[in-house]
Amino acid sequence: MWHSQVVSRSIPSTQILPALVAALLWCVAAAGAVYWGLQFPQGAVSSVPEVVASAPMPVTDTAQMARALGQAQVSAAVAPESSRFQLLGVISFSSGHGSALLAVDGQPPKAWRIGQAVQDGVYLQKVGPRQAWLGTSLTGSAQWELHMAGPERP
Repeated sequence: MWHSQVVSRSIPSTQILPALVAALLWCVAAAGAVYWGLQFPQGAVSSVPEVVASAPMPVTDTAQMARALGQAQVSAAVAPESSRFQLLGVISFSSGHGSALLAVDGQPPKAWRIGQAVQDGVYLQKVGPRQAWLGTSLTGSAQWELHMAGPERP
């Protein structure tokens, strides 16, 4: 008679624990990927509304526009030329070199070096601490003296 012998091999617990931890980590990673995949809306790129810019309507008569908005009288005072320039920053050296950060006509500020034309016929002549001088020529007298806003530093 034959007796069958069943050979049983036991797997040591030191080999099972790392395999279980690895399997658990893979399950967590897969669950996270599925979760975030479901959070992403379907057709998100195609559902972005299209923005169409329309041209602003030109205002031809400011007095008429002011009356339409309820202002009784429109003053015809023109802003001084120096108000077109706003001094936002200065770098000045004792050697006479330097630059100024200027915003012109409400545009984003740009850095200008001494001697550069800020606009046609308007040059940055010199800079000092918290101030800049603009003129219609490089060597003539300054027509505009700009000061930085804010409190003076000691």
